[in-house]
Amino acid sequence: MNGQQGWSSYNDGHVVSPREYLHTPVDSPVSGGGQFFSAREDGFERSAESVNGQRGYTLEAYNGQQHSSYNQQHSSYNHDGYDQERSSYTDNDNYNQHSNYAGNDNYNQRSSYNQGFYANQHPDSGATMLNKSTSSLEKQSPAKRQKRRCCGNGRYCWCFSKRCCLIFIPILLVILAGVGVTLYYVFPRIPVVTFERISVAQEQGSSVEQLLGSASINRQGVVTVPLVIHLNVTNPNFIPWTIHNVTVDGFLANSTQDDFPVGEGGLLEPFKMPKKTNTNDMPIYFNFRLSTDNDNYLSAAQTVQKSCSAGGPNLQFKYKAKIILKAISWLGIKPVISDTISFACPVSEIESLGINISDLTGLVGV
Repeated sequence: MNGQQGWSSYNDGHVVSPREYLHTPVDSPVSGGGQFFSAREDGFERSAESVNGQRGYTLEAYNGQQHSSYNQQHSSYNHDGYDQERSSYTDNDNYNQHSNYAGNDNYNQRSSYNQGFYANQHPDSGATMLNKSTSSLEKQSPAKRQKRRCCGNGRYCWCFSKRCCLIFIPILLVILAGVGVTLYYVFPRIPVVTFERISVAQEQGSSVEQLLGSASINRQGVVTVPLVIHLNVTNPNFIPWTIHNVTVDGFLANSTQDDFPVGEGGLLEPFKMPKKTNTNDMPIYFNFRLSTDNDNYLSAAQTVQKSCSAGGPNLQFKYKAKIILKAISWLGIKPVISDTISFACPVSEIESLGINISDLTGLVGV
């Protein structure tokens, strides 16, 4: 093979370059002595020529990057098969001036095959050269890559076509507007609770009696007075709300400025509020209880006696209420309100229950 790597050999002894081998028709075998290969300057036509009745083939040339089928040492062109008088490829001056195959300086300067692939002695296959050419063409076409980009070239917005955006964006805006309006109307707003008044429970019924019991002073030294704390609730929501329960802890501020626990209370039943209302009376049933077991009982009893006497000061009652609403309690939100209310002692109402205020201090030591 004379050192030429990548060349192919036929059964008849003819050798061809890899590029020539790829472009040789299957039904047209190449043989030495009768057929030859020639390359035109345009390099991109594949045709058959006839010289003295003999067929030849023109190999594609890619601007000097492919392999010449003409080689002065390994040429398939047989000079012996054609006399110089009949051949159009004679070695006269005209041939030397214009032929790509002449071995003179003009050939070295003009031939696209002189600086071809094998001049660099780096024999890759023809398929490898085709792959390299394809890769170089792809690198030189950034416009095609930009067309595949989903954004930024004016044809797309947010990876959608303009037509899709024109349809999708208005629908999205309508949906967002609907969600915003819905949230505005259904977003929970905490009700506003204010103290209105306090009274002794006068209601009759088994539920009230079970919760409050009978007002009495028993022998264990416990005073129980059923009270009703009326709270005014304002509902700022656009939908009706239901308060399912309220737990209340009460304290009495005595003369020593200590908070004396006086019982607990709550709702007897769920309390319903219409939407956007501010006159909702919510009754809290509260058992006002004084127990002699508490160390501060005597001070608390004296405070009650003083307030319930003629012209006495108001009672200072502190409460802490936890409101339970199913609409927001599942979020862990349980509003807590606390306040200190001042009210006059309902002496007549307490005495109507059979409780003598003057007996409170005498319970010490019972």
